[in-house]
Amino acid sequence: MSYSAKRRRHRRTGSTRYQQFQPVPAPLAARSRLRAGDLVTGGAIVVVALALVALIWLVTGRAIQDQNRDVRERAEQVLAGQAAIIAETVSHELMMIDQSLSIIQDAWAQNSAPVNLVKWRQKLPALTAVAADVFISDERHVIRQDIIPQAVGQSVRGAYTALPDGTLETLQPDGTAKADSVAAQASGGSPIEARRYLMYIIRGLDHPAGWLLGASYRPVELTRLFAQAGLGFSAIAALVDTHSGALQAVVGPAARQPDQDISNTPMYGAISRSSAGTWLGPTGMDGVIRLHAFHRVGDRQVMVVVAAGWAEVMAPANALAATARGVAGAATELVLLVAGALSWGLAALRSYRRHERLYERSKIELERLRADEASSGARAQRDAARIDAVVANASDGIALFDSGLRLTRWNTAFARVFGLALREDMPLEALVREPLAGDGADPAAADRVAILCAGDAAGLPQRGPDGEELILRGLPLPTGELVLLLNGFATWQPAPLPVEAALPEPAPAPPALVLIDW
Repeated sequence: MSYSAKRRRHRRTGSTRYQQFQPVPAPLAARSRLRAGDLVTGGAIVVVALALVALIWLVTGRAIQDQNRDVRERAEQVLAGQAAIIAETVSHELMMIDQSLSIIQDAWAQNSAPVNLVKWRQKLPALTAVAADVFISDERHVIRQDIIPQAVGQSVRGAYTALPDGTLETLQPDGTAKADSVAAQASGGSPIEARRYLMYIIRGLDHPAGWLLGASYRPVELTRLFAQAGLGFSAIAALVDTHSGALQAVVGPAARQPDQDISNTPMYGAISRSSAGTWLGPTGMDGVIRLHAFHRVGDRQVMVVVAAGWAEVMAPANALAATARGVAGAATELVLLVAGALSWGLAALRSYRRHERLYERSKIELERLRADEASSGARAQRDAARIDAVVANASDGIALFDSGLRLTRWNTAFARVFGLALREDMPLEALVREPLAGDGADPAAADRVAILCAGDAAGLPQRGPDGEELILRGLPLPTGELVLLLNGFATWQPAPLPVEAALPEPAPAPPALVLIDW
């Protein structure tokens, strides 16, 4: 690269005496550093938000537990009440059978000849209302008298083969016998399935030896009371013999294919330990999880069991629990949203305060720079006046060029040599070219500029206005400016010009860069 190209690049960039103040961003670690107060406040927001969320779910969990407990207690009360009602009804029915059999037994003991069960059927309507059959059998268990004439002469067991002994029955929704499909449809609701086994109540007669008086019992009221309770689709009601663990009757879905012997089931173990209570577990007849209530029938070894499906019992509580969890979830989202808003506000406040501190520092720095600029401007004006006085009164020709090698000042002696062609902001290359070839076509002009800018002591010969031989020398300054001296001493050697002499006053150091915490 030629010297003139370097000078042109230097003229494009230029140089200034004072550097402009520019904020420098702080390092990333400094920008991300949090103050102790911010950490404490942010931590407090997080702790409070987590505590509120935990409290919300704790309260929700306890409310759900309380609701489940209340629902179960109410269901247990309803089932226990139904079991007690059915047990009382069955006890009354069995008591009527006992009383009726006692009357027949006493009459037989006084005089057995006039005792005729067919005729007595009209005398004992309470007995026939609850008893399916009343009979007298001999020592071989052959029926000698019966309210059903067709059973006479048959064995006790064989006489009931044509009766619905343990068969599945489909009853109307009100618990009564199903007349036909049209009646069932008109009654509304779903049919009730029941399976009732024969229960025999036997009393011995005083004569002849071995003769028995008996009645068969089917719990008809069990179905009716079960239908009135309305305990759900999977609810059941049953009579269980606690002596043998045999099933005597069952109403509900479990009647389809029940396990008649439940002596080895957990349900039987639960109901055989006390006379009344509740129990949650699998039903002995079909294994479905139900809530059971049981109640003993008087002082007999018969237990009434009423049960409702656990899923149906807890359905209202589960619906309320789902609603409570939804509300708790919404409350949790609201708490987290508020905590996020507070955290964002804290961060925004911190950023605002940081920028406020930056603004105050920048404002102070700007005021200081303005004061320095005003002071520097005053010094520059004084220095310019001094330089003008020196240049104007010097006997030799003097010309000053800025860092772009453009003419700024000259004295009369210098202008006398170069004539009226001088003008402010005139390039140095045009100055050294005009005296030689006024059209600017001198190819040696660039070399002349290079010699002058190099500060060559020999300088360049220059003819004066009166034909005298003069020497044009260049004196480069550290700031990039150039001083041209024009005199007549060919052997002149310039003395070293220190920076202090070249500049009116030492240039102040650029202001320290301010570290800004973004």
